[in-house]
Amino acid sequence: GATLYAKNCVACHGDKGQGGVGPNMTDDYWIHKGGLKDIFYSIKYGWQEKGMKSWKDDFSPGQIAQIASYIKTLKGTNPPGAKEKQGELYTEDAAGTAATADSTKAPEVKDTTSKK
Repeated sequence: GATLYAKNCVACHGDKGQGGVGPNMTDDYWIHKGGLKDIFYSIKYGWQEKGMKSWKDDFSPGQIAQIASYIKTLKGTNPPGAKEKQGELYTEDAAGTAATADSTKAPEVKDTTSKK
C-alpha cells in the first residue's frame, strides 16, 4: 500500500499524508468518514465534486484495500506542516467500528400515536 500511495496519492495528500490539495489524513477529522470501508470507497469511487478521481479503473480491489490500509497507519503521525482539520471528528471503538461521543445514549423515540 505504501508504494502505491507514494506513486499515486502524494501529489494531493502529501508524502506523509499531511495534506496539500487534498485533506490531511493523519488526524481524526474526515470529510467522508475515516473507517477502512469509507476510505476504500473514497479511493474506488472518488469524490468528483471535491476533485478526487475514481481509481477503480487503475487499481484492483486488492490494491485499493492495500492503499486504504496504509492510509489507516498514518493516523496520529503528526507530520510537520500538516494541513488544518477538515470535516468531522471520526473515532472507532475497540472493534474498529465507528463510534461517536454520544454512542452510549439511547436514541430519542417520538410518540407517533394520536392523542385526542
